[in-house]
Amino acid sequence: MEKMIISIIAAALLGLGAWNLNQTFNLSIEIESIKGKVETVEKNMKQLKNMVAKNKKKDKNKKDN
Repeated sequence: MEKMIISIIAAALLGLGAWNLNQTFNLSIEIESIKGKVETVEKNMKQLKNMVAKNKKKDKNKKDN
């Protein structure tokens, strides 16, 4: 009886360990995906800032002329 209880507990612990490892792996994949999206947004923001700066410079040149 004791061996059966120990076997059940060991199986439950192994199952929880495998589930935890799987969840950790999935979170790791999600984090990498989010990092890629953040990098894309940052790149787009830089391009937008450059475009705004160019437009301001053009407007200033038009006003000076």
